[in-house]
Amino acid sequence: MEDGEALVLFAGTAPRKSADASYRFFANRNFYYLTGIVQSGSIFLAVKDGGAVEETLFIHPRDPMAERWHGARISREDATAASGIETVRDLADFETALSERLASGKLSALWYDFDKFDAGRMDAPQNRHSQAIAADFPDVAQKDAYPPICEARTIKDAGEIARIREAVALTREGIHAMMKAARRGMREYQLEAVFNKVLADDGVREAAFASIVSSGRNNFYIHYEEPMGTLGDGELILTDIGARKHEYVADISRAFPVNGRFTEEQKKVYSIALRVNKELMDLLKPGVTTFDDIEAHARRRVREELVTAGYLGSDEDVSKYYWHKGTHHIGLDVHDVGPAGSPVMPGMVFTIDVGIYMEDRDIGFRVEDNVAITETGYEHLSKDIVREIEDIEAMMR
Repeated sequence: MEDGEALVLFAGTAPRKSADASYRFFANRNFYYLTGIVQSGSIFLAVKDGGAVEETLFIHPRDPMAERWHGARISREDATAASGIETVRDLADFETALSERLASGKLSALWYDFDKFDAGRMDAPQNRHSQAIAADFPDVAQKDAYPPICEARTIKDAGEIARIREAVALTREGIHAMMKAARRGMREYQLEAVFNKVLADDGVREAAFASIVSSGRNNFYIHYEEPMGTLGDGELILTDIGARKHEYVADISRAFPVNGRFTEEQKKVYSIALRVNKELMDLLKPGVTTFDDIEAHARRRVREELVTAGYLGSDEDVSKYYWHKGTHHIGLDVHDVGPAGSPVMPGMVFTIDVGIYMEDRDIGFRVEDNVAITETGYEHLSKDIVREIEDIEAMMR
């Protein structure tokens, strides 16, 4: 930001669900990243003048009657403690405070969080507000804060990585509990409930994203979010799940047999995916390896392994059995912001995921892990979540 410019970020509000009910509130990730505040309707204003930045947080005031119905609101003191922002004002003061600065001619530009997924959506508060400002103050430039904030979010600091480690550790407990609980005849949603209970026992109300818990032929639906099937003897269970701790997430996939024993063919195919997963981690070199390098290696090696094993003809495309890419950033979002084309750098945290889907043989699964790039290599954050065949079978016994 230059002198005479301001940043405006909105926490957002919960969307209406039906009648007078709304979905649970989930704070805008860029707003949370800069403030640490999760209260609905809150607004962050930062004004730069003379090289200094004046920060103001606008929140709903305490209101005993409103709180009687909807729960306690954060106090100004607690908002300052959570955010580090000294100046906290009532939400109703925001428009006046900003309009006075704009009318004085002291602001030449406003920065908004123009999230690409909100393009064209007038229910997005930044879009509504920027349009109103453009009408009232056409000479004030509008700039996009989304790219620089996302660039900052791409590199996690030690505190952020520590939170992701906590999320991975909790996910580990949930996956191991599911392995021990799986039985023929269970419904998929009952197995999902085992994971949710582990989270609840740790004080976490919901998973990081819509959990994928499938078995048998349901494994061929990559984003399977209605776990109503029944676990059948001899089938593989696929779990693509993660916990959220202190707003940061894990994203782990594991596959294990309903009856606790892999068939010989399941072992053969699973070993291919696990072997390539390990190779992809060995590729990781800070400042050198790109996501494209990881994907190219994965496609080449999965194809070679499938051809050698006799599952794929020498002239067949690997996409017959290899359906999706396996690398994306994680952080405040499960598909977190960050570049895919540039080399991996220290502080990046992302997935390493190898999936093989053979509908003609009723074998479909993925092995997905989380890694953090260090100055010299990488940290395998999910290494303690069992994934070797003998370890899975022992866990299930």
